Amino acid sequence: MSPSKKQPLSSVGDRTLESLSDEQTAVIDPGELPEGGLDAWLAVIAVFLLTFVSLGTGSIWGVFQSAYAINPSSRFQQDSTLKFGYVGGCSIGFAFMIGPFSNLLISKFGIHSPIILGVGTIAVALMLGSIAKTYWELLLSQGIMFGIGCSFTYVPAIGLPAQRFKRKRALATGIASAGACAGAVILAPVVQSSIDHLGIPWALRILSFITLALGFTAICCIRKRAATKKIVQYRPFDPSLFKIPGYPLYLAFAFLQLFGHQIPLFFIPSYCTTIGISPVNASAVLSVASSVSFIGRIMAGMTADKWGTINVLILFTFFSGLACLVIWIFAKSLGVMMVFAVFWAFFSGVYWALSVPASAKIVGVEKLGSAVAIQFLTNVLPAIFAGPIGSQIIVASAANAGISIDNVAAYRFLTVCAGLVSIVSSLILVQVRLGFSRKLLEKV
Repeated sequence: MSPSKKQPLSSVGDRTLESLSDEQTAVIDPGELPEGGLDAWLAVIAVFLLTFVSLGTGSIWGVFQSAYAINPSSRFQQDSTLKFGYVGGCSIGFAFMIGPFSNLLISKFGIHSPIILGVGTIAVALMLGSIAKTYWELLLSQGIMFGIGCSFTYVPAIGLPAQRFKRKRALATGIASAGACAGAVILAPVVQSSIDHLGIPWALRILSFITLALGFTAICCIRKRAATKKIVQYRPFDPSLFKIPGYPLYLAFAFLQLFGHQIPLFFIPSYCTTIGISPVNASAVLSVASSVSFIGRIMAGMTADKWGTINVLILFTFFSGLACLVIWIFAKSLGVMMVFAVFWAFFSGVYWALSVPASAKIVGVEKLGSAVAIQFLTNVLPAIFAGPIGSQIIVASAANAGISIDNVAAYRFLTVCAGLVSIVSSLILVQVRLGFSRKLLEKV
């Protein structure tokens, strides 16, 4: 069938919106969109659980990184922080890299197939990580394979709330994305306790079992629904998106924002130990950050539905960078680190809550699947290299100052870098916002 040829809705049959080919469209009123219902909220719960086991697990890499360096059960104490940075970076970077392939599976087999594949891949990756004996085995399992599993799980799922809501789109996506925060809050102390009492291998196996249980519960919550009056296209790659005003600048924002976000996420645990905080309390700081981010994402969604998605995305991103420049850089105690964790985490999680609704605002719901896949591709490089680049910044700063990398002064330039990158990304997004309206108080 020609891409330009319309297909009556009745001929689409029972295939869901998510499984329709990019060559199929429906002849119906383009103004009508779904708004909630039981199946829609079940989809929100499903995405919450899927982000819990994918990005939630990826968010606690800092706990593993510290354990691999100092825990007696570690087989990798001889490896450098830089090497561990690549493992953590790949676990997040590959989570965004496979998005176009996920779209290909969706167009052929429906929404469930890539998610089932993803959940299974995450579980197997964690199991293989538990028996890894060399650095390359660890990189391939807990790094690359885990990231690929996250991609097949997260990228297809995160757009579901935006396709099932209109007025509450940002709130629904914010709640769904908060699963990553809940995962970090719950899993960080569970993993730290498992490492302390059972060792790293069993901590990874426990994570694998949790992934299987929650992942397949989520899959059962994603129900087929009737085809709607807007068809979401899941092309592996849609070049026409780059002709949409504001979208290329939005991708630049996405690139820089994630870089600024990943640096604190990866280095809070090691920074804490550098200023004399115990590993248990460092894990607690990360848990506090994740708890506050959970609240921040939901608040961002509620606020965005009232004030405008892009407006809120700009403000929250700016203040997350400001927190690095005015709080983190001066943190020398557990109390100040807790204050930083609260302020930074409340604002920094906005990208995960609002990036998909913002994409829908810029490109339209019909092209959301393809737009999200391309958007997450721009996140690959910062996700993979933020950790290693951050480690190199610490090493270079220490060398220039003639101090040890365990000296808190070695982190100073890193904190400034994280703050400035986030602020610059928010200023780029201002240009996208001005493309919609130059009125300061208008909802955009």
